[in-house]
Amino acid sequence: GDLVSATQLTGVFSAKRVGDLLPFCHPVTVDFVEVQVRVNEEDVEVRATVGGIGRTGYEMEALTAVSVALLNVYDMCKGVDSTMVIEEIRLTEKSGGKSDWERDLSGVRVNVLSPREDLREIAVGYLKKLSAEISRDAHLLLILGEPYALEERISAFESVVAFHDFRRDPTGAGSEIRIGRDREGRLVVLIPESEDKLRFFFETFGGVLRSLL
Repeated sequence: GDLVSATQLTGVFSAKRVGDLLPFCHPVTVDFVEVQVRVNEEDVEVRATVGGIGRTGYEMEALTAVSVALLNVYDMCKGVDSTMVIEEIRLTEKSGGKSDWERDLSGVRVNVLSPREDLREIAVGYLKKLSAEISRDAHLLLILGEPYALEERISAFESVVAFHDFRRDPTGAGSEIRIGRDREGRLVVLIPESEDKLRFFFETFGGVLRSLL
């Protein structure tokens, strides 16, 4: 069958049935659903945009649309490749409800400082996936394994990071990741000279950096 059309239809249908699929997610009126499907040489990408006139956000409808649409891709293609993996389902932008949220860092200038070039390259790779601009004239400083004076600490966010790091690795000595602002008012993230800590931070909290700026 037509993989693209079937996947789009599945996504649209799923976005409108979230209340039936998730027992603790109350039903909302969905006024708009767009499901985009792109078939690449080695993978299939699905993106969903969902909206309505309700006061709540529609992130669960969008995430459900993508998730079930990808299950349809698996169902239609499993006869060709049963080793397929569904991965990287994430929210990229939300407006409405209790808060607005955007994962994309387009327009945000970031400077990455590290004595280790390999760590810097990893960080730059994550930032480019978030559409950030790498620049010395930065809104955000990402400092890896170097001391830096913070004028103000964002303690509440640091506590959240430490909590998730402890859940991930209870044997560790704490996240040792510091977030704050310098004298020029720039957002600063201090991460130890550790690839493990760097990847943990971006994979867990990369999407909320814009909200701290």
